[in-house]
Amino acid sequence: MSAPENDPVRFDGRVALVTGAARGIGAAIAARLAALGATVAAADIVPPEEWEEALPAGDGHTRHHLDITSVRSCRNTVEEAVAAHGRLDHLVNNAGIVSRGPAATMREEDFVRVIDVNLTGTFRMSQAAYPALRAAGAASIVNIGSTNGHIAVLDTLGYCVSKAGVMHMARVLALEWARDNIRVNAVGPTIVPTAMTQDVRANGDYMAEKLASIPLGRMAGPLDVALTVTHLLSPAAAMTTGQTIFVDGGVVMR
Repeated sequence: MSAPENDPVRFDGRVALVTGAARGIGAAIAARLAALGATVAAADIVPPEEWEEALPAGDGHTRHHLDITSVRSCRNTVEEAVAAHGRLDHLVNNAGIVSRGPAATMREEDFVRVIDVNLTGTFRMSQAAYPALRAAGAASIVNIGSTNGHIAVLDTLGYCVSKAGVMHMARVLALEWARDNIRVNAVGPTIVPTAMTQDVRANGDYMAEKLASIPLGRMAGPLDVALTVTHLLSPAAAMTTGQTIFVDGGVVMR
């Protein structure tokens, strides 16, 4: 059965730019947007041969090389997406990295690198996309945060601080850009089985403790995150802005 034309979670005729879209959560978000009718501009720094084949071929979707640490690269990516598709309606700030280790011995460059990619990169991309989103008339942004940005987690200081920042950035941008009819929200997943968590998922003791902290008793899947992201981007969430929705099986409710 085809979706009704007035389905509030459809994206027909709309263009979405997803960063960190080569694999994992970003690839799942890009695929879900495409399934709901969006034209997707998928961006990542990952080499082409390492991308997951998440987007259907022949539907007008595009891939873009993006270095989230470069203002010029962020601007170029937005310009390429608009040139290819004529508009930009939605932005998903998903690109991110993690560096683990005790705060007392963490190298400054490792801390700064995580902040630069996760937090400042989200700022760069949002600022670069702002003119196109404002021109769209009814646009939306979702930042990918984490439960680590809400609760204290050992040996991930830079990641925790950066994710707290992107979730609060959503609130501030939501306030500033409401006048431009741009909604801004965030999604905070618990642990997701992706390449970023491969090291800790190999640690049985860590995983036993982690799963015990999740009331629903399992990790979040990439699709779990993608479903919430697409809802927040869509007209179905037209009165939702400045919020963080945790996809965490209940972690932060306690």
